[in-house]
Amino acid sequence: MRGEIGRRRFVVLVGGALALGQLAVIPRRVLAQAVSELARRFGGLTPLDRFYVTSYDGTPQIDESRHTLKITGLVRAPLALTMAEIRKLAPIEETLTLECISNPPDGDAIGNARWTGVKLKPLLERAGVNAKARWAVMRGADGYETAVPVEELYREENFLAYLMDGAPLAPEHGFPLRIMIPGKYGMKQPKWLTEINLVEREFVGYWERRGWSQSAWRKVNSGFFYPRTPHSSLLRLISPVPRLRAPVDIVGWALAGPAGVRKVEVSTDGGKSFSEAELIDNRSPYVWTIWHYRFAPVAPGRYEIRVRATDGDGVVQPPEDAQTGSGRSGQPRIEIEVEKA
Repeated sequence: MRGEIGRRRFVVLVGGALALGQLAVIPRRVLAQAVSELARRFGGLTPLDRFYVTSYDGTPQIDESRHTLKITGLVRAPLALTMAEIRKLAPIEETLTLECISNPPDGDAIGNARWTGVKLKPLLERAGVNAKARWAVMRGADGYETAVPVEELYREENFLAYLMDGAPLAPEHGFPLRIMIPGKYGMKQPKWLTEINLVEREFVGYWERRGWSQSAWRKVNSGFFYPRTPHSSLLRLISPVPRLRAPVDIVGWALAGPAGVRKVEVSTDGGKSFSEAELIDNRSPYVWTIWHYRFAPVAPGRYEIRVRATDGDGVVQPPEDAQTGSGRSGQPRIEIEVEKA
């Protein structure tokens, strides 16, 4: 359309402005587009090479043609499904954000992907779970094991995934099959899934025996996309505090358990006061919420930025939250240097 900046030129302009901290010198009309694009260019799907990997041991090498998923124990008709049989079932596609239980506020152990697979509940119904079954033990080809109560395994949201962003699961992400239990930390969603064993008594898994949460429902957490120097970047050593010109567009993520994210607030004075951020994308409790806040200080200087998210049950991120094995939820914070207001 005449008068609108071309997408390619716009992305180049915004990208250069971000790199130089020069958003304030862009014309107002283009600036409005820049804010919109800035907020939407973050989030989305996490590139595979930046998607976190956490495993109990090494990555097993699996021949898909020989891989089976067994549903055993207290069931009427035990199942042993090959990958060929699983792929013949009606497929579903879900976008889902995974997070490690050890991920700190503003941490990198989080990623978002589009998963393809099959619903789990119909397979459980096909196996005919006995009324005496109380726990479901899940095992992977690497020897990892964990468990959830049977009623949690029956949730409609649960599924078995064999594709990630349209391609077969990478070996380190669970090829050829992994289980997804949305709302829980990754430790409750085993990769290389080989067996679901229904048992009568509570089962304590590998990480749980070492002090990590048995329930592992995700706590409300949040972090920054921009401005943020990657933890592994040399820029963090050269210039650990981003130097920017006002106004500064702050963009980040927030995620919680099944209750979802209700709101996100940002503090620019070290936590003394908070203002509500704009929720750009808040489509599902199981996909990270993307938020945006425009900071327009009246004077240059160094500012501490904090974030606190509130979940759908009203639980607010506290200023601090030590890791006790159930995940962390403390308010993330960064410092920025505003050169010109």
